[in-house]
Amino acid sequence: MSSTSSHRPPAKAVPDADRRARKPRSTRLPRILLAVGTIVALLAVALLGYTLYRMATIQGEALAALNDNTITYRAEFGFIEREMSVLSFLVSIPACMMLVAACFLFPGYQLSRGSYYGRETTFMRGGSNVAVYRPLALWAHALWLLLPLAAWVALIAVPVRSMMAGGWPDGLREEQSTAVWLFLGSYGVIAGGLFATMLASLIKKSFYLAWVWTHPEAAAGGAGQGFWRWMTYRWRFDLWFAGLGGGFLGACWIALAFEDQPFFQATVLIGAALFVVGVALSLNYWRAGEPLGTGESQS
Repeated sequence: MSSTSSHRPPAKAVPDADRRARKPRSTRLPRILLAVGTIVALLAVALLGYTLYRMATIQGEALAALNDNTITYRAEFGFIEREMSVLSFLVSIPACMMLVAACFLFPGYQLSRGSYYGRETTFMRGGSNVAVYRPLALWAHALWLLLPLAAWVALIAVPVRSMMAGGWPDGLREEQSTAVWLFLGSYGVIAGGLFATMLASLIKKSFYLAWVWTHPEAAAGGAGQGFWRWMTYRWRFDLWFAGLGGGFLGACWIALAFEDQPFFQATVLIGAALFVVGVALSLNYWRAGEPLGTGESQS
């Protein structure tokens, strides 16, 4: 993911059998997928803002009624009947729309910037589908960090600062305040987790490029290659740890608005520890012996 070709590590050879298995790329389909995903994502953001506005302005009795009324649905392949409050259902709609948007954006990005192929696998190696794409330049990766950061500021930083100063949402009724903070906290966790994941990925990429540039032989892997390949390439546990830590760090500031210092400090320590573990794992990605811009999954 370097902005210059001189910092790009040596490409890993692809077996002839794997090359023959490469899937051809379409030129129109990626644009359609990206367009649909972008539209759905923008609608989700708009609905997110509108839902927050309505929760903050609706009468307390009406909000309580939404929380008391339930929707019945069937889960576990239809065998179990469950209930969900109308309020929870409305709060979850933007998140569901974002998941739908991701279902279009991810394959659209993959088809527009890369390719994929199948290969024979062994029991220990695992994974039969390999995606190969052109990584983003470091500067572009850094710019993308601004998106979840801006979302976190709007969802957590601004309301917390406002409430500590005696402003909104401090003046809301108890039912409204609880609903608003649950809403802000839920999506604030997502924003914080995304930011931490992308930041850890940027650190991982930057360190890998710098290390392989100064130690070209490191591109072939290092000690414990099987373990590091499984940990940082196959399952990306380094990014999972970092993202989980970011979720804790993203939402912990709400405790300050309620003057709960012990909870705030404990959450900060947990989040920071998880993030540091994730970054520490990512710095050893070069030991996996895999280049940047590839991913593997089981079919």
